[in-house]
Amino acid sequence: MKCMKLGACVAALSLMAATAAQAQARRTNCASAAEISAVQVSGVQQELTDAALACGPVAVANFNRFQTVFGKELRASDALMLRMFKRLHGNAKGNREYDAYKTRAIANADLRRTKPGQHDNFCRSANIVFDAALAADKPVLEDFVSGVPVVEASPVDSCEITVAITFQGIQAGPGIIPTPRPVLAGDPPNPVY
Repeated sequence: MKCMKLGACVAALSLMAATAAQAQARRTNCASAAEISAVQVSGVQQELTDAALACGPVAVANFNRFQTVFGKELRASDALMLRMFKRLHGNAKGNREYDAYKTRAIANADLRRTKPGQHDNFCRSANIVFDAALAADKPVLEDFVSGVPVVEASPVDSCEITVAITFQGIQAGPGIIPTPRPVLAGDPPNPVY
């Protein structure tokens, strides 16, 4: 009997702690690192969607392949982003904010692409992103998109992480100098890297 009472007390305390944690998460307008990554994934996907619509048949084929190769990860990331919006805004408003963000992101990608003189640069950058994403050694989606600059206002505050979104090609940040791989035992003499 004491064991059952103890179990009931533990269950009640766990429920109270979970409810308090949910209330705390709802009170704060902060997104977790995983949620920010989901926003980044969505931003990149919206840019690539616009590229598929405007950059010709090669971009369409690459986009379709991108969607196929990363389909499971894209769906999981999108579901996480929707849950974030619902957590921050409630069900109905969360759905509206989610839809508004995705609509705004693709519309802004379209605006950046249609600025005079920007179409070719946009499509060239999209092709660089497609090539990197669809390389033979498939990257993890979240890791891959973290290196793709996107210029789109983040719909949430991470309270510690910022997201910046527009195709600028894949580039190393200033001051980042790659170090060569050290020679290892068994390497041929004078290896070329």
